[in-house]
Amino acid sequence: MGEGSYKWLPDVDLERCTGCGMCAEVCTPKSLKIVNSDFAVLVRADTCGSEGHCVESCPDDAIHMEWVEMTGEHTAGEWKTVMRL
Repeated sequence: MGEGSYKWLPDVDLERCTGCGMCAEVCTPKSLKIVNSDFAVLVRADTCGSEGHCVESCPDDAIHMEWVEMTGEHTAGEWKTVMRL
């Protein structure tokens, strides 16, 4: 991985997310976290398995998978994440 690497990652629509926690509950690698009981945030893009369990579990249709590019080096790279405010 490195420049030009891509991965499917969950994109949480904060206007639709109610913070119910269903996505965080089904996320086996614990890549999603509920913040202040208000909304879900992707906290560990590197551990996300891109399986989509979070999308399927969301009763508010607030999570969709996005094809996200990695920037930087493999060992110190960052995923460009999208958050809808």
